[in-house]
Amino acid sequence: MRSFRILTPYETELADAMFEAMFPSDGHSPDVREAGVTEYLDLTLEGYGRKELPKYQWLFGALDRFAEDKHGRNFAALSLDERADVLALLEQGELTDQLPVKEQRELFGLVVAHTQEGLFADPAHGGNKDAIGWKFLKHPGVWLENSAEENLSSEHVTKGGVIKTLSDAMQEIPRDVEGHKLKQLGYENAVNPQMTDEVDVLLVGVGAMGGLSAQVFAEAGLSVVGLEAGPFRPLDEFLPDELEHAYYTRGGLGPKFQQETPRWRENADDDTREATFSLGRMVNGVGGSAGHYGSWLRRFHPWQFAPKSHYDGLYGPNALPEDCTLADWPVSYEDLEPFYTKLEHLIGIAGDESNPFIKRSKPLPLPATRPFILGNKFTAATRAAGLHPHPVPVGFTTESYGGHPATGYSAWNNGLGSFRGDRWHPGLGPVPAAIATGNFELRTHSRVTRIITDEAGAARGVEWVDPLGRVRRQYARAVILSAYTYENLRLMYLSADSRHQDGLGNNTGQLGMHYMTKMFGHVDALFPGTEFNRHTGPAAQGVVLDDFLSPDFRSLDHGFIGGATLGAEQQALPLQIARETLPPDVPRWGAKYRDHLKLWSQQGVIRIQPDALPYASHRIDVDPRHRDSSGLGMPLVRVTYRLRENERRLASWMADKATGLLKDMGATKTWQGPYFTGVGSSHDLGGARFGHDPAGTVLNEHLAVHDTPNLFMYSGAAFPSCPGINPTLTIWAVVMRAAEHLAGELGGTRKVQS
Repeated sequence: MRSFRILTPYETELADAMFEAMFPSDGHSPDVREAGVTEYLDLTLEGYGRKELPKYQWLFGALDRFAEDKHGRNFAALSLDERADVLALLEQGELTDQLPVKEQRELFGLVVAHTQEGLFADPAHGGNKDAIGWKFLKHPGVWLENSAEENLSSEHVTKGGVIKTLSDAMQEIPRDVEGHKLKQLGYENAVNPQMTDEVDVLLVGVGAMGGLSAQVFAEAGLSVVGLEAGPFRPLDEFLPDELEHAYYTRGGLGPKFQQETPRWRENADDDTREATFSLGRMVNGVGGSAGHYGSWLRRFHPWQFAPKSHYDGLYGPNALPEDCTLADWPVSYEDLEPFYTKLEHLIGIAGDESNPFIKRSKPLPLPATRPFILGNKFTAATRAAGLHPHPVPVGFTTESYGGHPATGYSAWNNGLGSFRGDRWHPGLGPVPAAIATGNFELRTHSRVTRIITDEAGAARGVEWVDPLGRVRRQYARAVILSAYTYENLRLMYLSADSRHQDGLGNNTGQLGMHYMTKMFGHVDALFPGTEFNRHTGPAAQGVVLDDFLSPDFRSLDHGFIGGATLGAEQQALPLQIARETLPPDVPRWGAKYRDHLKLWSQQGVIRIQPDALPYASHRIDVDPRHRDSSGLGMPLVRVTYRLRENERRLASWMADKATGLLKDMGATKTWQGPYFTGVGSSHDLGGARFGHDPAGTVLNEHLAVHDTPNLFMYSGAAFPSCPGINPTLTIWAVVMRAAEHLAGELGGTRKVQS
């Protein structure tokens, strides 16, 4: 007996009819009623998607009115083809003149998303009953281990027909006893702080940067308080739940970020809209977004620390695009090399030394991830083309390391949390180590609202809201903004005082300037008869090229400035499969879409991570009209950014190069994905550029704010450029260098040992 909590019997019948037209059964594919797609919708409209209920109520009425007017029958009584024709009008924005075209199209996109989720999300969410959607895909579900033989199998890996779900996985994930103690400790410290007097160092955010630097300061003998808006998450709270936890779906690990989604406009004269994302949403919590990253931890090339000089030397000083503000860094590769090395061994990075463009003073400590079929094909084709493929360095335990187990090569990885501790983030090592010194007090669920300055304009502490809603103050000799780019900059603006009327760090008008965000393009391809088994490993299992980022790559010969990483990687989860870019001849719903999904395991992809140049008109400030929904009513960040012609030409050239490589690998059909889908990319850099000249930068080389003594920013906001290489390891290297320098200035005595 079907039971519904929100939908009426009339709405239930209509939803069934609508979803059946969206994904018709051919006898070998799921029947949407058996799959429980409408049950999924009902539960969603009660909970996560409750704000969307009025949209569906309007839609049901509109579908019936049109059906009655056109056919003399209600929508549910129409034939399958007739229903499809009605829905096609909605997709085009032509169903009715009572709703703008754009809103009709957006509503149809919502229906598409809910169809996919009802068919392919974990059964825990009410749809995909008996894992019927996963059976259709021949996806074995939530297996936490895969063998080397399965990675390289020429037959489709089905795990003997056994399909596991989230409920099965939860029985296999061990309870993180120590993690739960730290979770409780962080909350208790916030409710009843012990270090209430002035401390040496105050960290605003104990995420990827604050978590790492906490250990540096605490082990130097300094007193440290860390204020983190999110929780400490034990490993067993990072669940392999694609719908709820993955950053490309609901992004459930970032509730604070969801409440303060930045506003976005392409030009300064445009109205803003809620930002969309080219990669995914941020995590809130100890360890930050490193809690869900793919753990690609790569070094920048030496020349990339002087990119302006490099291009000026190659092409002259006028070669950069109009409005481009590219600049050299105040630090060199040689300055950072010891910190790169220290981090690689602190983390336990897996990889090898086969990348000819990077030279290390000490080899990586762990062997590279295992080979896989797509990676092998990519390697063979690129080597034949005279290129230099290599396993991507990753913060993954390919062997047990530092007390963490060897990875099981689970596909439930990138975009989801590390539930076994086999993918390093600062909450797994540095934060517990800092707490163990007795010098670090972690306070979770603690929201900073303002930086306190004195009459001279120096930072003295912060105001923060504790878990019980009480406004408190914490003073410190050094205040470090170590949250994500957006929040760091927002606090600078919102802490304006009489000495800094336009925001801290903004006395020369540089705050928020030179913002950069990554676009992530890709080219997909069909290899009939080849089984890639990308569901048998994580995205960390990748092979990449640095050739098109090397100092020898002459990009301007191809009509643009910049380069990109090209790479092949593992990982294919059900919703990822359902939402991959489609060939031009395949619609996003209906029988052709259904039949296309059957071919997912024979599809390969080359992903493209390009450079993003800074421009004078790309910036971050605070929106004068929109506020967050946190209950504090703080202004939202406003991003002004548009994709420039230089970056379009770069992306197009790289996509054509990837297309050629895929054909060399044996693909019979290729299609390109979008170059850019939004500004939130997890690689959002710039806005507080560091450099030697205070007139043109916000921070100095040690990340101190030029015009605000005692204030520091440990963040990718400092970057003067945005190379097409994952930035996390370089941010950590810059931060560790700055933290060790500050620890010495504050009288600290010891440094973190690798």
